[in-house]
Amino acid sequence: ALPIYSVGAYTFTNVATGSYTVTVEAQGFQTAVQQGMHVDPSIGAQVNVSLKSGSTSTTVTVQANANRLQTESASVGQLVTAQQVQSIQLNGRNPLYLSQLEPGVTRNAPMSSFNFSLDNTLYVNGSRSQENILTFDGAPMVRTRSNNNSVGVADVDSTSQVQILTTGYQPEYGRTSGGQVRIIPKSGTSSFHGGAYEYLRNSFFNANTWERNNSSDPTIAGHPEAFRYNQFGWNLNGPIYIPGHFNTSKQKLFFLVGQEYVRYRLSPTQTGKVPTLAMRNGDFSELLGPNIFYSKPVQIVNPSTGQPYPNNVIPQSELSANGLALLRAFPAPNVTNNPAYNWQESLPNPQDQRKDTLVLDYVPAEAHRLRFSILSYHLDYITPFAGNFDRTPEKWHWPN
Repeated sequence: ALPIYSVGAYTFTNVATGSYTVTVEAQGFQTAVQQGMHVDPSIGAQVNVSLKSGSTSTTVTVQANANRLQTESASVGQLVTAQQVQSIQLNGRNPLYLSQLEPGVTRNAPMSSFNFSLDNTLYVNGSRSQENILTFDGAPMVRTRSNNNSVGVADVDSTSQVQILTTGYQPEYGRTSGGQVRIIPKSGTSSFHGGAYEYLRNSFFNANTWERNNSSDPTIAGHPEAFRYNQFGWNLNGPIYIPGHFNTSKQKLFFLVGQEYVRYRLSPTQTGKVPTLAMRNGDFSELLGPNIFYSKPVQIVNPSTGQPYPNNVIPQSELSANGLALLRAFPAPNVTNNPAYNWQESLPNPQDQRKDTLVLDYVPAEAHRLRFSILSYHLDYITPFAGNFDRTPEKWHWPN
């Protein structure tokens, strides 16, 4: 006689992300327990259990495989856990770059490169970076202008998980033809936790570059370019309760609040080729020999007659006032005996950031959960070499 199989299928929806233990019991069969079943956001999990004949007092426990193959949907993605977020070294502590752990995700720089600012230069399976979508707790955090950059940088210490979906995700996670990077903040717990930190880099520990050492300017050759990087902050989370009146079990209402600051001080060095002092008076004789402007000697001619100027010198009577004004608009040369450039300048490039994170979680019943989350990002910076040395501060404030 052929055996008779009985199959049961159950679907549990709206399950919060986390690790679960699944227990299956039936009369006349051994109890089956699956431990360590992890549920990821946006991707379903399937648990198959086979019951063996026996007493329910006998328990068969199976530990779930952390690298379990996901076959419930066509979604291709990866979850970066809270432990990985905290332990993986990020040069600049931008959790967005954790998406490079997923196969098919590339960037113009390695994950270890120094970058702490707004960035969405991620390429997922060959798509353009503008086709990606970044979300913070499910809310889009990309600007529809400014090349689709992120509206803010999440705080690593307030980040619980980073999920990367590269292709085949469900329609409810659409709105883009590229990939998705979903940043999920932490939640508060039933006990109070907090911390403070600071990460520091300083040019005091650096050696000067060969280029700066070769400068004739003693203020540049005497020391490495200024570099100060301080990243510091704090976070606090726990329950919200009133002893004897509200949330006495400390299982209903939780909060998480955190701030992170960045103080970046850099004096970038710019080099270039500018008209020499002789050229500002119509003397271009330097172009007849080896020079930094052309690979071979150049003879200038009178534009009206086509005749060459003797020794490449334009007579004072033929000098154009507009031409002289144009030459003098360039900065004066300050580097000598250098075959590549004759001007060098170093200007401060300060950047300040502040990130504010607030998360409130309310659990009115076991099957219901309400969440309110805010990521506010502030950025002040000065671009020293933009538009005729216009050093106007740019200020941005993008709450999400």
